[in-house]
Amino acid sequence: MKTRWGVALLLLFIIAAMTIYRQVHDRSKVENLYTDGQLRMELQTVQSVAEPMKETSFQVFITELPEKPIVNADIKLNLKMPDMFCGVFPAEIVESKPGVYSATAVPVMQGLWEAEAVLRWEDQNVTVRTLFNVR
Repeated sequence: MKTRWGVALLLLFIIAAMTIYRQVHDRSKVENLYTDGQLRMELQTVQSVAEPMKETSFQVFITELPEKPIVNADIKLNLKMPDMFCGVFPAEIVESKPGVYSATAVPVMQGLWEAEAVLRWEDQNVTVRTLFNVR
């Protein structure tokens, strides 16, 4: 009986370790810059400190290479917490100058957040992401 409990606990530990490893490993794939020779897209957090229930600002820079700003882009930006299921929070986006898009959204609680910008360009979706902490 004790052996069965030991095996069950060992299996639970292995599953938990694999889950944590996968979450950490997946975060390394978060890239705030996309470039493919035709298009360059970059996502930046404007503030150095983000606070819960206060607007957080981002800028998205989109250029068709070489150095031609993309105007009137079909772009969306959403916030979410990668470690929790608390929903997706859309940002308001405005084109502040040609090829530069300013976005604001409100993270609702402290913790690690991810901002994801998705551009619809020439029948494809281009995605960039960045992680930031809300304190």
